[in-house]
Amino acid sequence: MKKTFSVFFSFCIVLISAQIKFEKGYIISSNDVKKEVLIKNQGWANNPESFAYKADEASAESIGNPSTIKEFGIYNDVKYVTYNGDIDYSSDNTGDLSSIKEPEFKKASVFLKEIATGNKNLYSYQGRNVIRYFYSDSDSSIKPLIYKKYFFNGNNLQVATNEEYIDQLKTIFSDDNTAQAIASKTKYTSSDLKKVFSNYNSKFSGATNEGNVSDTKRDTKFNLAVRPGLNFYSPLEITKTLSNEGAPSKTGFRIGVEAEIVLPFNRGKWSVVAEPTFSLYNNKTAVRTTNGNLYNINVENYSFISIPLSVRHYMFINDKSKIFINAGINLLTLKTSSAKDFSVDYDGYVFDRLKLSSSQAFKSALFGIGYNYKNKYIIEARYNTGMNLFEEKGAEANLKYASIILGYNIF
Repeated sequence: MKKTFSVFFSFCIVLISAQIKFEKGYIISSNDVKKEVLIKNQGWANNPESFAYKADEASAESIGNPSTIKEFGIYNDVKYVTYNGDIDYSSDNTGDLSSIKEPEFKKASVFLKEIATGNKNLYSYQGRNVIRYFYSDSDSSIKPLIYKKYFFNGNNLQVATNEEYIDQLKTIFSDDNTAQAIASKTKYTSSDLKKVFSNYNSKFSGATNEGNVSDTKRDTKFNLAVRPGLNFYSPLEITKTLSNEGAPSKTGFRIGVEAEIVLPFNRGKWSVVAEPTFSLYNNKTAVRTTNGNLYNINVENYSFISIPLSVRHYMFINDKSKIFINAGINLLTLKTSSAKDFSVDYDGYVFDRLKLSSSQAFKSALFGIGYNYKNKYIIEARYNTGMNLFEEKGAEANLKYASIILGYNIF
C-alpha cells in the first residue's frame, strides 16, 4: 500500500509541475519602469514571497521580490503590489490567541493582492494562520484595516474581537451615507469588504473592476454529476481458512452520484470530491471447492454502497478539455445484500459460516485518472485497493477492483 501511494504521489507531482505555465503579465520595478513579461502562474493560495518571470519564451527566468518589484500582474487573473509597513501577524486560531487587544505590528515588506480598485483600494495579505486586509486612497499610502481576536483580560475561556476596522471604514467612506450604513454590518472577509469598496468606487469613480487584472472570480464552485460504470473485480482469494480455489474474477455494474467542491484558489485546479456509489459484485451463488473437493464454500450474492472522499487535481488542455487525477479513501462501506455469510459445507452439511462485515470504515483507498469535456462529459479509470469482506477476525477475502466510469455533470 505504501509503495502504491508513493508511486502515485510522485506521478501527481510530475503532472502538476508540468501544468504550471508562464502567462502574459507585467512588472513595475522599484524605479517605476514597467515591462511586459511572462509570469509563472502558480495560482498562489497565500501571498507569494517571490515569483518567477522572463522577458519572452526564449529568455532565462528571473526572480522578483518586494525589494526589486513595486507591482506585478497576470492579465485577466491577478495583481500584487508591494507594501512596506506594519502587519499584525497575530494568529486567528483560538488555541494561539494573544491576550493583547491592540494589534502587535511588525515591519514587513510583502506583496499584497489587489481586491478592489478606484478612488478607494482594497488589498489582502494571506499567510500561515493569518488573513489581513489593507486600504488606500488614490492619493495616500496603504494602511492596515485593524481586526484582531484575543483572550479578554487574559482569560483563555473568553474570546473577544477588536473590530476597529468598522470605525476605519466609516471614516474612509465619510462622504457616502450608504457606504457608512453598510460598513456597520461588514464582516472582516474578502467578499464583504470588496462589496463596500466596489459599491463606493462604482458610484464615485465609475470603477467597477471590469477588466482589472485581479477581478477573476475565485468563488468556490459546486458540481453534481451522475456516474454509471463497470467494476472489474480481481479473483477473490479466501484466506486464513480452509484451502480453497477462491472466487473467479467478475464484472459488475456501479452507479454513483458525485458532489464536487472546486476550491477558490490555484485557478480552480483543485477540488474535494465525495461520491456515494452502489456496486454489485455478484448476482448469483457460486460454489467454490476446497483442495481435494472435500468441502464447498458458497459465495453468496454481494452488493455494497461505498462513500469515498477524494482530492482531485485538474490539468487544462484548452478551454474545453481537461485531464484530472484523484486520490482518496473510502470513508464508509455498507453491505446492502441480504446475505450474512459465506457458508462452508460438507456433503450438504454446513459446519462453518464466514461472517460478512456489515460495514467498514477507512479500509481501502482509490486512485483515478480521467478526462472532462466542457465541464459536462466525464470518463474516468479508477483503481480501488482491497477491502476485506469478512469481519476483522478470522477469514479474509480482499475485494480489489478497477472501474471504468462515465459521467454527466447536471450542474
